Amino acid sequence: MKKIKISVIKSGFIYLFIFFTIKLSHSQTIQGNIRDSNGNDLTAKILIKKFDGSGVVNEFILVQNGRFSYDLKKKYYEKGFFLDVTATGYNSHREIVKPSPLKKTMTFNFILTKEKIEILKEIIVRGNKRPISIKKDTVVYNVESFKDGTEKKVEDLLKKLPGIRINEDTGIIKYKGTTIETVTIEGDDLFDYNYTVGTKNINIDLIKKIEAIENYSENKLLKDIEKSNKVSINLILKENKTDLSLSTEVGIGDFSDSDNIPIDFSINSLAINKKLKSFIVSTYNNIGKNTSPFSYFDGQINLEKIKEEKFFTEKIIPELYLQKVTRNNLSNINNQIFGNLNSIFSLSKKTKAKLNFYYLSDNNKTNQLSESRISINNNTFNTFDDSNFEKKPLQYRGDLELTFNTSKSSLLEYRMSIRNESINTETSIFSNQNNDFLSSLQSSSFFLKQDILYTKKISDRKAIQLKTIVTTNKLDQIFVIKPSIFDSTKFNQDIQDNSSKKLNSSFKVLFLGKTINNNNKYSFSMGYNYNKDLFYSDLSSSNNSQNLSVPNSKNKLDYINTEIYNKGSYNWGIGKFSISTKYSFRYLNLKLIQGNINNNSKILLFEPSLNINYEIDRTSSISFNSNFNNTSSALRYLYSNQILIDNRVLKSNEPNLSLQKFKSFTLSFSKNDLFNQFDMYLGANYINNNGNFFSNLNINENSSRVSNFFLPDSIENIAFNFSLSKLIYPLKTTLRVNSDYSIVNFKNIVNNSALRNNKSNFFVNSFFFKTSFNLPINIENKTTYTLQETKSIGRFNNKSIENNFKIILKPFKGFSASITHNYIIPSFKNSSNNYSFLSSMIRYIPKNKPWQLELSGVNLLNEKSFRQESTSDISNNTLSVDLIERYVLLNFLYSF
Repeated sequence: MKKIKISVIKSGFIYLFIFFTIKLSHSQTIQGNIRDSNGNDLTAKILIKKFDGSGVVNEFILVQNGRFSYDLKKKYYEKGFFLDVTATGYNSHREIVKPSPLKKTMTFNFILTKEKIEILKEIIVRGNKRPISIKKDTVVYNVESFKDGTEKKVEDLLKKLPGIRINEDTGIIKYKGTTIETVTIEGDDLFDYNYTVGTKNINIDLIKKIEAIENYSENKLLKDIEKSNKVSINLILKENKTDLSLSTEVGIGDFSDSDNIPIDFSINSLAINKKLKSFIVSTYNNIGKNTSPFSYFDGQINLEKIKEEKFFTEKIIPELYLQKVTRNNLSNINNQIFGNLNSIFSLSKKTKAKLNFYYLSDNNKTNQLSESRISINNNTFNTFDDSNFEKKPLQYRGDLELTFNTSKSSLLEYRMSIRNESINTETSIFSNQNNDFLSSLQSSSFFLKQDILYTKKISDRKAIQLKTIVTTNKLDQIFVIKPSIFDSTKFNQDIQDNSSKKLNSSFKVLFLGKTINNNNKYSFSMGYNYNKDLFYSDLSSSNNSQNLSVPNSKNKLDYINTEIYNKGSYNWGIGKFSISTKYSFRYLNLKLIQGNINNNSKILLFEPSLNINYEIDRTSSISFNSNFNNTSSALRYLYSNQILIDNRVLKSNEPNLSLQKFKSFTLSFSKNDLFNQFDMYLGANYINNNGNFFSNLNINENSSRVSNFFLPDSIENIAFNFSLSKLIYPLKTTLRVNSDYSIVNFKNIVNNSALRNNKSNFFVNSFFFKTSFNLPINIENKTTYTLQETKSIGRFNNKSIENNFKIILKPFKGFSASITHNYIIPSFKNSSNNYSFLSSMIRYIPKNKPWQLELSGVNLLNEKSFRQESTSDISNNTLSVDLIERYVLLNFLYSF
């Protein structure tokens, strides 16, 4: 026993000796003197900082009577360090100590010189406000620091803020790569997901600061309880803009080739007081602008549509959409009227009401020529459709939200949305089908959504929510084409009549909490979803005396999808790691009733996900995400008999209730250094899809018949993303690089071929730079290169390039101007087919006056049309569209 004790004591001394030996062997001592130029000892401070550019003070020495000796507590010999020596009344001194072999003792003799004192005349020093500041989870941008005089609306400035990116097609905003939830005004959410109403129409002159808020919770009772990865943008108004602000803009000009007059009119008001916060906007234009959050021309899906997609029935007959040409959207020959009201009322201390009303009407007219060169099984033929169409969307909508603070720890919310939409499209078609066609598509949709949410905050660490949602969507589509595509000798027209209805109801109980010791957050939920799709379609041919149904063209189906689920998540931090795990248990009951066929499928599913994030430093992190989920069949794959889509295409399906199983893995690195305006993202994504619907195509010069069928085959898709943005301060130039590369695999059967394996590669690379010189002239340029390649039995590819060059001029105080040139080569195969678009703007803003003048010219080179090229696995395609003719516009803006 004594031998064991002696052995333990000896071991302890050995470990202590080794510890102190290692400790002393790594310890360094700095010593020396601090004196003035006359040799007098000084009392001073020495700040020790790592030589890593962070500026962080690692150690601190207070020197009394000029002499010091200090043992460094950290290791600096790998990267080096520097000493900042300061004393009151003396100029500071910096000593750089470069990396070197380990020295136990370093000696320094510092001599400080006295500061010179000069008597100056009285001056007023106005320091520049910091462009960016940080308050906890909030980054604050000072608006004036980022303006260059060319901005009119909030969206114009948001595009220039570091860390913020805007999708120019949809208006969706991302902050540090995360899609924002909403844009608030002074903390109040007026717009919900339709925040582009505010960003497109609120004048930037009203805004003092813009805040990007991370870990955003729309429900204040859940702040610091729920695990929120949400982000919002908050607009802070100028001090004198908090009562009532009214802005109007009238633009009128001249089209070069027609008697029409270009008009751009808008009026908006922003009212804020103790009981009311309101933003109202009304606009009209015929110059291609879209001031609404809805896109009826190019088919872009806004954030609200993405969030609510599961509540809407599908349009089996797609609407006609066209591509966007240049930032001025020259292909949108329109007449748009848009009106919107957003208001929040304080009805009492505990009750608030929010109202949102929308009205939109438009008339889009254009001509498009589509041509395809199709190669199938050594057989090549050409098709074309020369179409003139007129599209008239009309929408009425009203939203209501009531919030009741039933107590300090509970909140009751009620929301209702009523939407009525109709779209009428008239088309005349000249094609290779030896017939001229007239077609009409009428789509009408009614949508009603109601939900109730009750939140109870049990304690500072726990809360519970009860939520129920009920929605109804009814959609009718009638497509008429003259003459009949089946037998034009007997029938004057074909009529495709579709009617569908989607019913959805759900109930959920959600429990949220965080642990006592380490603030790890968790959630558990249970719920029930009921979804029912009703669909009916009939295709008939008619003349003046009879109306006959086309064989195999009637569909009548009921599709019921019920779900009982339990979901959970747990989030915790371990050092620099943050780990988030989620699971979902779902019991699905799928039922499809179609004619005499009744299919039923009952499935129990387990779907896990994992996210691991490692924080390298305060600006950099590495993230890994894995996700497993299953999706049920969409309505577009469940009807069995044919439906006429347009003058060429008939579609049908082989219905199947099998699930599509997805596995997704993402690895990424991100760096967001706002102060140095340096952003970088590098990511890779892999998706394995087991089970999917594929197409059986039968195509000839006059028609295309498509039948979708299900296979339990596995398909792999890969995507790589890289983006970089950096302000090079010495050059006062911002650089941005974006690269996206994706590989998509798919299968199909074409004209009775065997099952074909196809691969599509898509590569987009863009390079942008912008100068910010303190000069009257600055420039910005963006070059985008696109490669689209499809490989099957043959290979089809297309390469294109677009360059956007802009000169920004500020020759005099109050004057600003810009000249923009777009140069586009749609296909390298035909580089002579290129386009140049020139536009200009001159703006005058008088000092301390409530008005502005702006003169602009668009499409000054008067390009008449634009031709875009694309590829598929069987064809090379071109699409030519008419453009808005050259116009000049004089705008007068007045605010009060």
